[in-house]
Amino acid sequence: MSKAEQAYVLPVPAAAEYVYGGGRRTRVSAFSATLALLTLVASAALFAHQAHLLPALVSGQHALEDLASFYHSVKTHDGLCVGGVSHSGYVGLNGDSEEAPKRSFFWFFEAQRDAENAPVILTIGGGPGTSGMVNPLFGQSHCKVSSNITSYANHDAWSEHHNLLALDHPVGVGYSYGQMVNNSRDAAYDAYDFLLKFFHLYPHLAKNQFVIAGGSYGGIYVPHIATVIHEKNAALAAGRGRPGARHINLESMMVSNPMSDWLSHNRWALQQRCYLTDFYNASACADAFAKLPACLEATQMAFMDDTVERRAAALHECYAVYPAIEGRDMQNVELKCNGTIEDCYPEAVYADKFMNLASTKETLGVPQELNFTFSRVAVWQEFFSTADMAQQAYLLYEPLLKAGYRLLHYIGKLDANCAWPGVLSTLRLLPSPYQSAFNDAPDLPWPGHAATVRAVALTTDNEGRQGAGAFTFILMDHAGHFVTHDQPTLVKDIVRHWIANVGWNETLDG
Repeated sequence: MSKAEQAYVLPVPAAAEYVYGGGRRTRVSAFSATLALLTLVASAALFAHQAHLLPALVSGQHALEDLASFYHSVKTHDGLCVGGVSHSGYVGLNGDSEEAPKRSFFWFFEAQRDAENAPVILTIGGGPGTSGMVNPLFGQSHCKVSSNITSYANHDAWSEHHNLLALDHPVGVGYSYGQMVNNSRDAAYDAYDFLLKFFHLYPHLAKNQFVIAGGSYGGIYVPHIATVIHEKNAALAAGRGRPGARHINLESMMVSNPMSDWLSHNRWALQQRCYLTDFYNASACADAFAKLPACLEATQMAFMDDTVERRAAALHECYAVYPAIEGRDMQNVELKCNGTIEDCYPEAVYADKFMNLASTKETLGVPQELNFTFSRVAVWQEFFSTADMAQQAYLLYEPLLKAGYRLLHYIGKLDANCAWPGVLSTLRLLPSPYQSAFNDAPDLPWPGHAATVRAVALTTDNEGRQGAGAFTFILMDHAGHFVTHDQPTLVKDIVRHWIANVGWNETLDG
């Protein structure tokens, strides 16, 4: 197995013993098998002086009014990722010290157009354990990586019109390093801490519209991060916020092919793998359906009695449902490849090599001794130790939607990993202000695009034009788990319409 392949091999729980103990860090036993899991998510601009408030290299302790000083080391560059200016480096999180570091790595790509006022998109990986750098190098930033391990211009970049902030979340992922957490809520508090400090380093961006984007396990990360931001903003408004903290201008969330509800995910996975696609043959389907009731029952028990023991049992029963398939790609069932990373997604191999170049590390401000992998097994193990996957994170959206935040799901139809029927079921079951309207709404063809749109709560502007909706579901043809990789032009159009809150039948300039 190649180094690149090993980066995507994640452990599966052993069949038997669980070890329980007191305290929050209760653990499940060691793993006895592996599962190949590919997760996520995905011309030069003019340099405006006012958009760059940091010199080319800033490091050390940064004293801030009413906010404790924090470690940061940031570099600015315009040649590593061709097509525009970017910044990268580290921010020390709460509890960070030289003896026990806790440092988040980020790569911030300035918008190629009007970076001073462009919305800021926070993009994170899935996993748990997948680097947030997968997303910019798979099509979100203004560059991609070629087979000769150099960057080239990406003409479908999200960063043409938006500031793109890629974060290795949580600590331990990608180039982030130090003290790790083992659950999505603690990780969300770290993300909030990072954002406070990021906006202190780039205060001119704090006024801009802020959007959180994620996919796959990001279906759990995103609602947790949004919830913490919402709660902290409310505390700040009530005079109970952290000294020196500022309001984070969160407006909406964008989620692609997520797993946000362990029950719906497993209830509908076989529908996709056995009936809507030919991923499993008849024999494999019969065996899997026979095991499915035990998975669903264990999951329901975990939701009724929310303990690590119950959640771990649910993971064990559900992992046992699905047989391993060789020679096929689960992320896009129509992709003609042999199932290996090298054959199915060679761009991931190029990007992995690119990130590990000594010259890349030097430019990004990364210590040379750190090794980059797109998926960190140690992080998966930490989250598996608390069975973090077996949760109903989608329920966090209800108060967020009531508070006025918008939510987009844009889904690749060909994904057998986080399959669209499970995602749609999750949204139909979400007890939101839009539940009835959403469940009754049709899936309308999007003219000129290989996708259908189901959108509700369409606001209108002063000229009577409808917006993109407050609760929207887009189903894309010819796309799998990695929607930006599979349909880059379509996804860029989706992102632009959504963030600008422009109706789906409207044509955007530029």
